[in-house]
Amino acid sequence: MTGNVSINADLNFVEKLIGSGSVDLKTCYQCSTCTVVCPLTPSDLPFPRKEMLAAQWGLKDRLVKNMDLWLCHNCSDCTDQCPRGAKPSDVMSALRNQTIEHYSFPSFISKAAKTFKGNLFLFLIPVIIIGLAIYILNVGDNFAFMDTKPIVYANMMPVVAIDVIFLSAVAFAIFNTLMAMKHFISGLKEQFPRRSDGESLFNAIKGTIITAFSHDEFKKCGTKKSRNVSHLLMMYGFLGLFITTNLVFLIHTLHELGFDIKDTPLPFFHPVKILGNISAVAAFIGISAIVLDRMKNSKVNILSFFDWAFIGNMFLTIATGILCQIFRVADNPFMSFLSYYIHLVMVFYMLAYAPQTKFGHIFYRPVAMVYARFSGRNHEIEAMAETVENT
Repeated sequence: MTGNVSINADLNFVEKLIGSGSVDLKTCYQCSTCTVVCPLTPSDLPFPRKEMLAAQWGLKDRLVKNMDLWLCHNCSDCTDQCPRGAKPSDVMSALRNQTIEHYSFPSFISKAAKTFKGNLFLFLIPVIIIGLAIYILNVGDNFAFMDTKPIVYANMMPVVAIDVIFLSAVAFAIFNTLMAMKHFISGLKEQFPRRSDGESLFNAIKGTIITAFSHDEFKKCGTKKSRNVSHLLMMYGFLGLFITTNLVFLIHTLHELGFDIKDTPLPFFHPVKILGNISAVAAFIGISAIVLDRMKNSKVNILSFFDWAFIGNMFLTIATGILCQIFRVADNPFMSFLSYYIHLVMVFYMLAYAPQTKFGHIFYRPVAMVYARFSGRNHEIEAMAETVENT
């Protein structure tokens, strides 16, 4: 008995995938080697084979609701073993990028982040906002901060001005993230309804946090198992820098409220300064290792401009932060304030556009991992991983 099957194919979606790193998508002939070698795929409806097929057919509506895109950690075991050179890991990465664009709010930011001209526009916004603030705050005294000793960055950009600009950027990002996650979670529920063997929400969140901070999933990778170390360094480095920034904000606030506490800049051996420096070094080593790995494997794994823009922003954010301290210690005001200005622009880009750029992974992946546990999908993945370990 035969019947008609309706497929809502989006050919434009396929063209976007091919243009964003999935150039070898059409060479896949569904041999399933990728699912066999993947240490993370579940036994039921394994990835990335089904994603490769759906991508070839342009089934965008199905793919953007697919949690498995985010359970994949892009270890490239599948690409390394693919007999046709279809590069499934590149396809999965491109699909994640397209998912970010699909749920992006407002959508034009994600689209702009994928092109050189678009990124120039996105960077121009903080360049103008921060530059204008510095000009307005300092034009009255002829930019005296350049000649004031010692070098204090708050003389160029007061903490209050920093708070107004960057808290506004964070609020903008939080609102956009909530809008995107709302629709993303609805898609996950539609694609994979919760089963009776799913974990409680509390346990799902707890399990995801433990997995994220231990990087257990990365340890299962074969071809790029070393990425575990670089990602851990970058993650903990940025976490340390985040804590440092908030502690500095707290110290300044307490000082302004009249508490007997030394304001910034802090002494070199102050606990908060030590935490910041260690975190910066860890993050720099981590992102540098990632950059070198990407360059080394550029012929095997093709990265889109979307990916490189994110990596470049992360690298420059850390590098300029380190240079700020180096030039300040060297008592070079011009290079100090120039580095600080560029650093502020980079931080603004990273924070304000987080949910629309590659940085959006820090939202999509944890949400998908939590939902995998909550829905019961994770049980299949754990069973498959146990089978692989015992063979």
